[in-house]
Amino acid sequence: MKKALFFCFLIVLIIDSFAQTWTEPIQISTLQGVNNNSDFCIDNSGNIHCVWSYKIESNYKHIYYSKSTDDGQTWSTPENVSQNTSLWMENPHIVADSENNLHLTYDYNSGNSYQTLIVYRKFSDNLWSEMDTVSIGWPGARHNRLVIDNNDKLYCFWFHDFQNGTTFYRILENGIWDEIQIPYNNNDNVFLNNVVIDSLNNIYCIGNYFDEGQNPYDMRVIYFDFIDNEWSNLTQINDERSWGETDIALSNSNNQNIVWEQYINDSIPPDNGTLYSYYNGESWEIPELLAENADEQAICVDINNQIHIVNNEDLDDAYQLVHYKFINNEWVGEIIEDNDYGNYGNKLISGEHFLYMTSILVESLSPNYNSSVVLRKYEITTGIENKPIAIDLCNIYPNPSKANTTILYSLKETEHISIKIYDLQGNLINTLLVKKQTPGRYQIMWNGTDKNKKEVNSGLYLVRLQAGRQLMTRLVEIIK
Repeated sequence: MKKALFFCFLIVLIIDSFAQTWTEPIQISTLQGVNNNSDFCIDNSGNIHCVWSYKIESNYKHIYYSKSTDDGQTWSTPENVSQNTSLWMENPHIVADSENNLHLTYDYNSGNSYQTLIVYRKFSDNLWSEMDTVSIGWPGARHNRLVIDNNDKLYCFWFHDFQNGTTFYRILENGIWDEIQIPYNNNDNVFLNNVVIDSLNNIYCIGNYFDEGQNPYDMRVIYFDFIDNEWSNLTQINDERSWGETDIALSNSNNQNIVWEQYINDSIPPDNGTLYSYYNGESWEIPELLAENADEQAICVDINNQIHIVNNEDLDDAYQLVHYKFINNEWVGEIIEDNDYGNYGNKLISGEHFLYMTSILVESLSPNYNSSVVLRKYEITTGIENKPIAIDLCNIYPNPSKANTTILYSLKETEHISIKIYDLQGNLINTLLVKKQTPGRYQIMWNGTDKNKKEVNSGLYLVRLQAGRQLMTRLVEIIK
């Protein structure tokens, strides 16, 4: 599986100066301190609604709400909507129905995992309803998820430790909650991470699970769905361990696209990466590795049926927020932002003209931790993007290699060039070249040593060729 994962798909990431760019982050939260776990939705009038949790003190958090009526440029004063004076509120989710009413759920009393409840409030006629308990009779419910179908039927999912841990849900229709339901009532651990609904009101889910007798160390990514009022069997996407972020989006033909964080080797601690796969109508394709040492993955498909993925990547000396698109049968990457602490809780929504992304932007760690909820936008273009590529990483051979590895590349323009070797943790291993070069074909050799001229260990490494803002990355394996 690992050989197929890494070598059936050599991923090329290209970052160029002709790419459209994301807007600068627009701050949604004006509250200083710890803002996290944000969610947002866009109603039928184009208004954007955002909720998040805000730390007052240890084990005491509020849920705040803000909206924008001008496409995210300005935001209303944050409003405390949690009806809480002492407890920890967490994990808010918000959706809008066809009449632009808002539906909000969140975890109530998260500081006590045995007493946590899922609660609900509705915003209609400019008023928030009183708090309603969704997980009634099930203290310990947490990690809620919320989705609404095309008939305004609201589904609220949550996780509970019942029978080794599983997913529950209730449906709100015409103002009435139905009975609590358990789609997988056995001793397997089933955790729902994200859910989407198609135009026929079919439900598609991505999550994690482990079998009875296993433990969270054995967690794997799973897919399941609810079609014609029947829950499918669980489908394991990959054999590798994963208990990080997962996300799912539908193409225009309702094929499922998923992205997730997965451990990509057996080191201690293991390294993680961003993996992508899609359902081709008959089976799931072999996963593709997009980035190493990455987390906070999110995915969406725009109105042109183009796939967009974002993640947070941990480099040797900084974090990068990176946006990937699949263009002309290769992944194209654009660095959105470099910063010291990273962006977390990323969520993508495609509108008619823009992609919208909310993130938790960490601004400082000391002397006081400070993070903000921010919005960025990216203009969606029509037609095929034909971008000039100034560099080509032609070949790396032999691969795998026992000693010397030859790297062949070509330039179409005069550029400042750097060729660097990284490990899968994002650490800089060696710098092979930094200089200005004219158009032409070149080759350079890596002798399998680090910057201190010591031989590297056997394993996978990344060759990164950068020319200006263009970047290509390929995997090479060293064997001893």
